[in-house]
Amino acid sequence: MVSTETTESEALFKNQVEKALSVDSRYSVLEFVKKGSFLWAYVDSLYLARKLSDLYESRNWGFKLRITILPDKSVGNKKTGICHVGVGTIRRHPDWTSEQVTEVLYGESFDVLESVGSWHRVRLHADSYLGWASASQTKLMDFEEFDRYDNLPKAFVKESVALLLSAPSRFSTPIREVVYGAALSVMKRSSDFLKVLLPNGEVGYIEKEFVQTEPLVKKYSLETLFSTASRFIGVSYIWGGRSAKGFDCSGFIQTVFRFVGIELPRDASLQYLAGRPSGKSPKNLSPGDLAFFSYDGKKISHVALYIGGKRKNFIHSSGYVKIGSFDKSSRFFDDKLHKAFIGGCKVTI
Repeated sequence: MVSTETTESEALFKNQVEKALSVDSRYSVLEFVKKGSFLWAYVDSLYLARKLSDLYESRNWGFKLRITILPDKSVGNKKTGICHVGVGTIRRHPDWTSEQVTEVLYGESFDVLESVGSWHRVRLHADSYLGWASASQTKLMDFEEFDRYDNLPKAFVKESVALLLSAPSRFSTPIREVVYGAALSVMKRSSDFLKVLLPNGEVGYIEKEFVQTEPLVKKYSLETLFSTASRFIGVSYIWGGRSAKGFDCSGFIQTVFRFVGIELPRDASLQYLAGRPSGKSPKNLSPGDLAFFSYDGKKISHVALYIGGKRKNFIHSSGYVKIGSFDKSSRFFDDKLHKAFIGGCKVTI
């Protein structure tokens, strides 16, 4: 009987790979699975495959290695997809009980790397983040299908949350909710409603007053940045959230900047590296800077958007989207958060 337990040699090889490649699992795939007498490696680029092969051939490791470059055969010709629910979950592993790492919003697209049961490993087009999307919330397409859907005229949801209805009547049955900024593919316009095609082929209707034909992205200025951030005040905190139904701290910052035309990484640790350092004291911050916090002095735990003013205010998602302050006399001051401040950065415009 062939053992499926990892041998000492295989463990040593994986340790060497980890040291040599330093792969960030949020954006790249590098995973090992023991199958019979083989150690299988799954990667998502030819570069990683070549690096693995070079390390394996550098010595006699005493085991057999097989490398699979994703997307694999499980995907077939449907190598792209679109979310067809208001807010779809992206999990760390293909399981509903696994941690939510981010979200994919209605109409957002992604590349498909592999399929396991009722889950798809995807790379989001919005920010290249990796994770597992449920087949129940997404529609896979070949490139021709995707182009047909993507080329339909678009309308953009301007309410925090709106409903797609089963018929052109506000008294008809809702079939989906959609959130602020969602792009709808329009089939027909009437005086009061838009007829829209959902990614999974369903047809829905939305009242015209809830949408606009121009994208919601505005030209960057401090005024538009702060007004965009302020419209979400009161929205609940959700781990992995990045929509008007709930944000985590970095999802809030990423979303606000996206609506003023600036793309930022998904997580606070990478947002910290996305601009020029603005000092290690709140006194060095300027309006529009990002403020970062660490509760252990090492790992970045939180991020906020600095507003400034006499009260040295900032806006952030912690429990819910709200105002904070570096001014000890302000009712928004939080001593624990103030002590956790580790620095700021000026976002590159």
